Amino acid sequence: MSTRDDSRRERKPFPRRLAELAVSIVVLTGVTVVVGYGGWVVLTLLAKLGGPDPETADGDPLRERLLAWPERNREFMRNDGRGELPLKP
Repeated sequence: MSTRDDSRRERKPFPRRLAELAVSIVVLTGVTVVVGYGGWVVLTLLAKLGGPDPETADGDPLRERLLAWPERNREFMRNDGRGELPLKP
């Protein structure tokens, strides 16, 4: 005598379970692509239509300073940490 009562619940045939799995994969892949590209479109539109370009205290566009920041940090690390630490972008 088993503790589970399997007689009440019929198992689905293997081809049906395989088809349900395939449909799930196709649907989830489609949703993932739509949501992923949807987020990319929203961010692109916000970047294009967004307000003014932020500037640093000395008037340079902040995006240019942020683009140069990784190279400044690399240069600091190449000097074994000697020199002025570029804490701010």
